[in-house]
Amino acid sequence: MRTPEQNFNIPRDPEKQEETPLDITGEVVQPIEKPRQTIEQIKQDLFDPKAISKKYDQEGRSEVASRISRKRQKSQIEQRVSGLSTIEAEKLTALKKRTGEVLVRLKGILRIKDKTADELEKDSASITSEIETLSGQLAELQQELADTPDPKKLLEAYYEKMETVPLTNGEKLELLKPEVLAELSTEEYTALWRRLNPHFLSHVTRQGFRDHNAMVYHSAGLQEFHSGLVSVLEDEKILRPPMAVRDRLRARDEASVRKFLEDWALKAENEEEAKKRLNAQLNHTWATAPNYPDKTAVHFAAQIVADDYYGGESNNEVFFLYPSDVLASQHHFAFNGWEKDFTKPQSETKWNDVFVWPLTLDNPGISVDSGVVFLPESTPVDPETGSKYASEMKIVEGEEKRVMVEDEKLVSAFIEWAKNLNDESPAIQAYKEYRGKENNRWAYQSDRERTFYNALQQEMSKLGFDAETALAIAHQLPLDNGFGAFMSNGTFVWGESTPEQAAREKLQSASANWKRAESTVSSKEYWEKYFAKDPQQKPKHLIFYNGDPTSAIYEFQRRNNIGKADVSETEGTLLGFDDHHVTEMGKDLRVNAGYDELVEMSHRIIEDHYRNTSK
Repeated sequence: MRTPEQNFNIPRDPEKQEETPLDITGEVVQPIEKPRQTIEQIKQDLFDPKAISKKYDQEGRSEVASRISRKRQKSQIEQRVSGLSTIEAEKLTALKKRTGEVLVRLKGILRIKDKTADELEKDSASITSEIETLSGQLAELQQELADTPDPKKLLEAYYEKMETVPLTNGEKLELLKPEVLAELSTEEYTALWRRLNPHFLSHVTRQGFRDHNAMVYHSAGLQEFHSGLVSVLEDEKILRPPMAVRDRLRARDEASVRKFLEDWALKAENEEEAKKRLNAQLNHTWATAPNYPDKTAVHFAAQIVADDYYGGESNNEVFFLYPSDVLASQHHFAFNGWEKDFTKPQSETKWNDVFVWPLTLDNPGISVDSGVVFLPESTPVDPETGSKYASEMKIVEGEEKRVMVEDEKLVSAFIEWAKNLNDESPAIQAYKEYRGKENNRWAYQSDRERTFYNALQQEMSKLGFDAETALAIAHQLPLDNGFGAFMSNGTFVWGESTPEQAAREKLQSASANWKRAESTVSSKEYWEKYFAKDPQQKPKHLIFYNGDPTSAIYEFQRRNNIGKADVSETEGTLLGFDDHHVTEMGKDLRVNAGYDELVEMSHRIIEDHYRNTSK
């Protein structure tokens, strides 16, 4: 079996490769095979600042070497001047002592030179002259090197600059291959990102109970337990396209296609109906994108984590992250929204959908180890499930499922609180003060909101809700004119709901009616224990984070000096990979590959199936 190192045959400068030459007869001259690079050689090219400077900045490297040399020269001159000054002082002292002697003074009267005094005087004059010359040189160097730090700091600053030298797009094509990225540690992957564009693509998955959804669509699975991350890790650590997950079409051989058809098409009463079902399965969609390219792509959001729309548990979100360069350099891609741009989110989050097509139709997907997995760090979770919610196993529709448990005590406390609201209640007083300052141009909006929500959060905390849940309720209370309803009719009720129903709905909208886990551990502790049990499932690149997912990415980039290799101004919003951009998904053969063959094979299987069953 070949080792990963043996699979790497990456030229050091892919953009400078020449075309294969022809001899005089027109025959191809077989090139001398390039020596294979080991992973260690690749890492040296990527991360060693000395190697980077030799390749990209010979002029700057020479300039730094020259400045260091001049700095050292200055230091040597200073040492020489200091030494000469000491010698000069000694000579002058000796001369003074010599000329003070009686014999020498007598020689002076008789105009007879004293050889020793004369030599001392000449030596002193010579030293003085040399000091003056060196001092002049020193003054020039001091002016020249006024802003130059000491050699060690100068070299450190230069090498730090080399760490963010952008890779060329040719190098990205060769060096960002999955087999290379999988060999990097998290620290090395982070160092690599310093040399890439800062722009990113994210894919959030549902792990735990889905407790929110920000739009009408994609609302399936609310209040249900999901194992999105675990499923991906158990499935070869590969992010799969919908066709491989929902339709279970993992390959295009006859056995795989037959299994795909057996789930629905082959359950039809006859051949004609089966073919209609196949056509619907491959082509029918309510989405704006054609169905086949849509279902064969892995979907990402650009420059945000779309956890509000597709996530699982708030404050306990799990997501996959890839530098846009990694996916754009290796895959065909398309944007579902109007803006065709890796450098910023779509104007509307619901259109922030970047299609990325796997490299193969067999075992399709994108390796988790080509990117980074972000896991929550400090969320208190159940040590058995990793969820922040308490749960229990129940039989639901004949199937055993893990379900959430309602916190009856807190629900009752909130309903009672809502029933007893009056004009003097702290929450209503805070609301009146908040509304009263709306027209005060000196009252900052953020300060007003902070004061208002803090007051509501404190009220909820008094009822027994934890800080996170109390704040979630606080943000839900004013929505849908909840307090406006109270100001009008004394309850949260609009329409035909009872006061109790209205209060319960407010709790449910914040997922605050569900009981929180007890005897918790931190989410980091939970996942570290999980990976310790099965190290093979541990992602190669793993980051634990706190707070909002999107904000956590930008904080990670800031902390790790990622962003100085941004070449989007020169390469454009597609980062220079325009040839990988698919503009017409319905017509582009690159993303409809395998469609005709799949239909042809499916029809043959369907025809054989109904021919045999009719006998």
